[in-house]
Amino acid sequence: MQKHLAFALRGIVLWEILKIGTALLSSMHLIDRYAYTNRLRQVNSAHKAGLTLTIMGLCLILNKLLVGLVAIGGVGLLGIFLAGIPAKVLGRILLAEASFLFLATIGVMLSVSLHDPGVTMLWRVQVGPLWFSTSYQAMLDGSLIVSRALGSAAAMNFLALTTPLVDLIDLGRRSHVPPVLLDISSLIYRYIFILLDTLIRKRSAQESRLGYQTSYLRAMHNAALLASQLFIDAFRRSERLQTALDARGYNGELRVLMPDYQTEPRLLWAGGLLIVGMVGAWLVS
Repeated sequence: MQKHLAFALRGIVLWEILKIGTALLSSMHLIDRYAYTNRLRQVNSAHKAGLTLTIMGLCLILNKLLVGLVAIGGVGLLGIFLAGIPAKVLGRILLAEASFLFLATIGVMLSVSLHDPGVTMLWRVQVGPLWFSTSYQAMLDGSLIVSRALGSAAAMNFLALTTPLVDLIDLGRRSHVPPVLLDISSLIYRYIFILLDTLIRKRSAQESRLGYQTSYLRAMHNAALLASQLFIDAFRRSERLQTALDARGYNGELRVLMPDYQTEPRLLWAGGLLIVGMVGAWLVS
């Protein structure tokens, strides 16, 4: 009985991981595709990373609502007109991030009490013994948090959608980041795709044999079996990778050939105008 219960609990956990992993794999494939096919692919990654860090720093330092809104709009225009990324893709990614931020800021904007908060609140409503209310200052604080976070997230989206991981790894190497950290990051990123793809293929094989359609307990049991097989597969892959590295004389650093980067004057001018616009928004607000 305890054995079946343990399998069922592991199955429930893996079931949730599987749903999240499927969505994550789809999103990562989308980001990787645009990172390799956008019009700023060959532009120096240091320029794109520098612009991203500057925008994020201004969003955090210039603590104004309008600054975050200018950052969101400006980065969106850069992605659409310079990088050639569809506005629908940028909007979907930003909307997903905004939904998480909204849930996180509900506690800032909404107050719950057992007593009537009074007429000074922006609005208030009673649900049973509880009073839900908010004030103008709470709404302003919540909006400020969302705008700052979304402005920074938009800048990170721009970097992720225009710069492949190999370029970021090369930028880290040029910035004298320890090689072991770069190699671990590269291998982790690569194996995220491999393991998620393996997970989906194994699950499809189980579904073709009605592994998830007989009963809920049977589905959880099969999900737990899938987790154990995935762990074994990952261990075997790691052993084969180590053998391949040793056979090629691995000495602690993975070296790859990088393309010649270009300088895009339009990106520099547009990024400079965006930074000036953010500072101007801070001055007038």
